[in-house]
Amino acid sequence: MTTGTQPPDDPKQSLAAALTESLKAIDGDYREELRELRALLEEARREAEKDEPNGVKLKAIVADCRDMIRTVAALDPMWQGIQRIARMVGID
Repeated sequence: MTTGTQPPDDPKQSLAAALTESLKAIDGDYREELRELRALLEEARREAEKDEPNGVKLKAIVADCRDMIRTVAALDPMWQGIQRIARMVGID
């Protein structure tokens, strides 16, 4: 049984498609907060879509993205707390 969308058979196409979806999610939800991550994902997508992508470069870009996502995820609870306190004292 299949669902409505199936990943492409080519791993390069799968990666490019996944990166495109990540870019759409960032554009829809986070714009300014994750603009550096978006730039890295865009660079990775362009590399993945090449006829002969540079695997070393692509792995390095994706690793940078992973590290950035981990950092944002680790700091998010603190940022949420700062925002709550700012709202309590009337700073928007």
